[in-house]
Amino acid sequence: MVQSERRLALLPAAARSPRSWLSVMTATGLIGGGLAISRATESHWQLRMSLSRLGVDHGSAWIVTLTSLGLGMSLLALGWSLERTFAGLRSTGRLSRWAARLLSLGFIVAGVAVALTGLFPINNRNATIIHNLAGFTFPIVLMTTIAGGRLAIGSLGGRFDRFSAGIIAGVVVLFVATHWLSLMPYGLMELICFGLIGSWLWLFEARLRSLTHGGLGMRRQVAAGGRLPVSSGRRLAWRSSSVAEQGTHKPLVGGSNPPSATRSQPD
Repeated sequence: MVQSERRLALLPAAARSPRSWLSVMTATGLIGGGLAISRATESHWQLRMSLSRLGVDHGSAWIVTLTSLGLGMSLLALGWSLERTFAGLRSTGRLSRWAARLLSLGFIVAGVAVALTGLFPINNRNATIIHNLAGFTFPIVLMTTIAGGRLAIGSLGGRFDRFSAGIIAGVVVLFVATHWLSLMPYGLMELICFGLIGSWLWLFEARLRSLTHGGLGMRRQVAAGGRLPVSSGRRLAWRSSSVAEQGTHKPLVGGSNPPSATRSQPD
């Protein structure tokens, strides 16, 4: 009985955890994508068409629709769960209010876009237009949100910057090689790009969590009367000593300095 109550108490915390929704999103994409590919009755999409073709296949259409809706809801929930992280970064001065709102809006737009790709398969002209617009909006907005978050925060570490540059370059190269050069199947290119963007999103959340925990821990330590880290203490002590020296090293009326403020030069 006690264990069941503890598990129920952990459910709200898990629902507020961005990592929980990232796990749900990853599992939904892998399981849904795998089922859709395995249940497809046609295989020509693997060579010439995009993954959108699976949405009108008799064997996989309903799987693609449910997968797209699940991914969209996961992105919306992820944006909601990151609100606490954004609030923590705002409290430490790392993120402005408008930047936090734009980041939340980016996740909302990306989630709605990926859901629309499942609700409007390419079975008629109007649905195809909505599907294509949403299909291009989803990855572009999500990548822009991650890159914009890095610029708004200021720095997420050199590793994150190198990883981000590699992912952006990889997505661009894969798109060019597939769309204009026809060097690889379009569906395979989409699967690889979605995997790259998903891994980028995992790293983005990890860096945000690290910054939030570090900033809040320092604030709690200072509020409790604790000491700052050694590096911060040394910087503050150096600044204090510099100010004191500037205030005490003043020339006397006769134009000479006190003995304590002068140093004898070696002959």
